[in-house]
Amino acid sequence: MTTEIITKALEEHGAAVATMKDELTKGVKGVTARIEDLEQKMARRGGDIEPGSFGRKSSPVDSFIESKQLESLRDGANSTGRVVLSNGDLPSLRKALTSAGVDVQPQRAPGLFNNPQVRLSLLDLLPVVPVNSSSFEFMSLATAANGAAVQVTEGSLKAESAPAFEVKNANIITIAHWVRASNQILSDAPALQNQLDNLLRYGVQAKLEAELMKGDGTTGHILGLELQATAYTPTATHASDRVGQAKTALEAAGWNPSVIVMHPADWFAIASERAETGNGQYVLGSPRDPSGQNLWGLPVVTAPGITVGTALVMDTSQVALLDREQVTVMASREDRDNFVTNQTTILAEGRFGLAVFAPGAVLSVALNPTP
Repeated sequence: MTTEIITKALEEHGAAVATMKDELTKGVKGVTARIEDLEQKMARRGGDIEPGSFGRKSSPVDSFIESKQLESLRDGANSTGRVVLSNGDLPSLRKALTSAGVDVQPQRAPGLFNNPQVRLSLLDLLPVVPVNSSSFEFMSLATAANGAAVQVTEGSLKAESAPAFEVKNANIITIAHWVRASNQILSDAPALQNQLDNLLRYGVQAKLEAELMKGDGTTGHILGLELQATAYTPTATHASDRVGQAKTALEAAGWNPSVIVMHPADWFAIASERAETGNGQYVLGSPRDPSGQNLWGLPVVTAPGITVGTALVMDTSQVALLDREQVTVMASREDRDNFVTNQTTILAEGRFGLAVFAPGAVLSVALNPTP
């Protein structure tokens, strides 16, 4: 009796397990079918879905990046890795990289090249006088006529002097230039705006130095140092001695010479001069240990704008750079059709003049005697 009950119970349990197994199998098949259906729908939408990936987009790039061979190379393997793409070939890999915007951007060096800028030493040399008008007037002594004398006897008529004065005028000129640039390039390349600013500022300053040296004084131009300087004719033969004589002449006239200005080529000719006797040693320094830029105790300032073969020896306290408006850089979208063409005009401008209070304090010397 007991055995029959146990046997019957086991049979009923087995039947129940079998039924549960059938139901589980049906459920798993249903879930699998549902997953496959979702994958097919996602593949139709995304284009490149690998079955079994549960919706994750797969591509040749993924296959390559996730490959064990590439990982081995990154870890230092010294052999060539071979990767078989399970979902695509090399053309499709290149296409995927291109469409994804994966490219190698060049490294760009900072700054702007092929942009030689001569040192503007004359602007650093001259004292600056701020002005607030379009012209600058100053009083100059035309004739000193120092008639001072000793009163020989008491009650006698004392000596009289009759100095003559004249009012001189220095005009203020405007130097400017501009460029146009698209708003897009100014926004996309901020460094370009700085480069344009640098080029425009330097351009104005370079033109100003040229005017200060060689301006002809006509309308809109400065009367430059070379034309206002007093010509001095020394008797010495060597260039350095001729400069020394001009310095001495200034001192004898009561001025305080403070600087010598000459072309870089002329200074090199003096600095590289060799002795005419002996073993031809350098007179001033040597290429290994060059002499400082000075002659007769005065600093030598080289300026490419001065005429070759000419030197200026001057008392800079008698010369002034007149500053009406320093160099400024302005930008505007209201120039011509800038608004509708999406452009910006960038302008650099400055207003300056030159005052030579005493032309006799600036001597012009020919470095080589006239044949």
